[in-house]
Amino acid sequence: MRKFYLHTADKTSSFDLNAVTAFAANPSGLGNAFDISYKQSEKGNHPTNVKPSFEPIVLQIYFNGDGTVGYRNYKNLLQFLATCGKSVFLFEYDDGVTDKYCDVIFKSATKSERTEEGAFCETFTFERQSYWYEQVEESFDLKNSDPDPTFPLSFPFGFVGLSFINEVRIKNSFFADAPIHIKISGYVERDINVYIKTVDTDETVAEIQLSCGNIDGQTITINPSDKKITVTDAHGNETNGYGLTDKTKQSFLYLPQGVYNIGANIANTDSGKIELSIKRYLLD
Repeated sequence: MRKFYLHTADKTSSFDLNAVTAFAANPSGLGNAFDISYKQSEKGNHPTNVKPSFEPIVLQIYFNGDGTVGYRNYKNLLQFLATCGKSVFLFEYDDGVTDKYCDVIFKSATKSERTEEGAFCETFTFERQSYWYEQVEESFDLKNSDPDPTFPLSFPFGFVGLSFINEVRIKNSFFADAPIHIKISGYVERDINVYIKTVDTDETVAEIQLSCGNIDGQTITINPSDKKITVTDAHGNETNGYGLTDKTKQSFLYLPQGVYNIGANIANTDSGKIELSIKRYLLD
């Protein structure tokens, strides 16, 4: 049986769409589609560009399976969506084979009376923003590290090596670039540089250069999914960290298809760490 859930972007709050108080049915927009551009020539049409063209995810949600009139249940879902606001949040879809996620934005909800049969059902529409992906909970630290007998990690992109300090080899098998979420915490002395390099030629493919290191108690997060760079101090106060980036380089990192080295200029003497997590996209 298909199951659907909604989550805030940081997964601190969720809404179950499989309960008697809110049961989602008749879904559409769960597949994949592409826009293809062609160039005409004497020999025919040749594809020049292929890009995703996601249909909206549309659900019919029943709110009074618990025997109530259902209006309070309807309002509870709207209150959850209000906390998500205009930002991207997570749509979880478990088809019984794979449990996967995509990024969505709330677009619309109908509001009508109960049917003659007594059902209170409304149509909710979510604009899909991404391919399906596995929600990667593991993170890997770039820091001074001792050999660990539990390696290799079961990270979906295949980290290589038993111990390392500031660079790992990773693989993206999917045809779309994979967003890399970066979290920097603890003491890092020098201005921070995080990079992606080719394996054979050591050529830099992309890099982020910050105009600062990091201090104890402070956390810097670089999230390409919501295009935000946030600095959080020891008291939980957040500020926009976009101004810390070198504008001649990238602000966010994406792993291309293939095998690459990803690393940072963190040193053995630094007590801080740089955590990386990567969305594993699925054509599902």
